[in-house]
Amino acid sequence: MSHYVDNKRLYTEMVKYTNAYKDAVENDKPLPKVNNYIGECIWKIANKLATKKNFIAYSYRDEMIGDAIENCLRYLHNFDPDKTNNPFAYFTQIMYYAFLRRIEKEKKQSYIKFKA
Repeated sequence: MSHYVDNKRLYTEMVKYTNAYKDAVENDKPLPKVNNYIGECIWKIANKLATKKNFIAYSYRDEMIGDAIENCLRYLHNFDPDKTNNPFAYFTQIMYYAFLRRIEKEKKQSYIKFKA
């Protein structure tokens, strides 16, 4: 198992997925499942992003990673191969903002605990 994400292969897999998704929506078929490679890439990107210096010190990194993966899977179908050929950047951006939202949530919770 490699420890990096092959952006070209990820792009190819994402094109296949988005085409299958569009076909399923147009023909009222069940939505396609995410293949293992895309899921593995999302997991690798999330775990690596969580080790960056601005996120490593938080004790709730697992929740941050979980939120990031959930958001990526939720917005997977919005990837547009006509606009960009860089799914790595697309997922990283989604994850970055998911991390920031989790940090903000946890700050609010700790403020509530402190006030109580």
